[in-house]
Amino acid sequence: MPSRRQLLQASALASGLGALGLTASTAQAATSGPVYAYVGTYSDGGKPWRGGRGQGVHQFVLDSATGALKPIPGAPAAVASTGEGAKLRNPASLARHPKLPVLYAANEFEAGSVSAFRIGADGALSFVSETPCGGKDPAYISVHPDGRFLFTANYASGDVSVLALRADGTPDPAVAAVVYKDVDACGAGTPCKPGADVVPAAARSHEGFATSDHDGPHAHMVHADPKGNFVLVADLGLDRVISYRFDRITGVLSQPSTVAVSESSGARHFVFHPNGKWFYLVNEEASTIAFMRYDNATGVLTLVSETSALPKGFKGTSYASGIRMLPDGQHFVSLNRLHDSISIFKVDARTGAPTLVREEWSRGNYPRSCTLDPSGRFLYVCHNKQGDNVTVFRVQGGDVRFTGQYVAVGSAAAIEFSA
Repeated sequence: MPSRRQLLQASALASGLGALGLTASTAQAATSGPVYAYVGTYSDGGKPWRGGRGQGVHQFVLDSATGALKPIPGAPAAVASTGEGAKLRNPASLARHPKLPVLYAANEFEAGSVSAFRIGADGALSFVSETPCGGKDPAYISVHPDGRFLFTANYASGDVSVLALRADGTPDPAVAAVVYKDVDACGAGTPCKPGADVVPAAARSHEGFATSDHDGPHAHMVHADPKGNFVLVADLGLDRVISYRFDRITGVLSQPSTVAVSESSGARHFVFHPNGKWFYLVNEEASTIAFMRYDNATGVLTLVSETSALPKGFKGTSYASGIRMLPDGQHFVSLNRLHDSISIFKVDARTGAPTLVREEWSRGNYPRSCTLDPSGRFLYVCHNKQGDNVTVFRVQGGDVRFTGQYVAVGSAAAIEFSA
């Protein structure tokens, strides 16, 4: 449950946001015009897996026929600095406002922050503001469907932050970020004890040595459920998914419930099935997909199964990473780092259970994330560490095929689109 201090913060936040509502006059209308793409990067290494060769937030225009990403005419290749000229530091996770032409970046460094950018009529970004998020190393950012709040998953500090958004979509500097510690979410009777950096045979889907960060909580993803009534957090260090009830007016997270996956498997990223009842979680260290059933009335998850994301017989180390549902709703893909592949899963139409169909080489090194373009016809895979590119795949029903296109982006971490 939130502390007294958090409730007081939320009360102040609510009074300041009572009249906030996104109207038709401020919302960006859907258009059939050009689509722009933005690639977040690691621009300041710090840790070996980051790379640090990105120039900030790289910006492109999408060729809707071929999926190619081309420079925006007349715009700089990347937004590299703040309005005050300071260098952007690791804007590695991106999210777009659901109604306004605003893009957000979580700046993944110790004094974590959120940068807001205005998307111009020509697709070019202009820096607006930078706001502390209250946590360390925010590894993921998302925006609530209502457009009033955004969330960050702060990996190093093991917590999640809720930031209020003003009517123009920018974070409200007058309202401090409300931070919720993951370790407090388990409550009495179900302690959130850290796991161990040893993957037990029950969790391991292959013979390997993938271990990291089971010394305490490490929030890796935070996102609202499809109806916006609950906010879910995947915590790698605790091997759990935490579901909070979300107050759409105050932004308060409360009444947490948790579900554990296999010890030391490393809960990382997740995706919902279009029916809102099936939930698929990538376990990073175990390289498995945890399939769960979701009760959208209570926010409670129930673990059903864990399935390997690697080919049968594979031996060695690999770290699973991103996941994305394909437009047909019958398939999803996940990524494998070191194995450097895209795993393609079929979903059982009756039960929701996933079955691994095949793997596709990602055409790069260390694939971190993947995203569909707005049409759902192309899948983009970002490679950081030594990969330094984005590769483009055509979606064909429940399959993906490489288009032959590479986009050079140093330490590419995530891609987001303008529509």
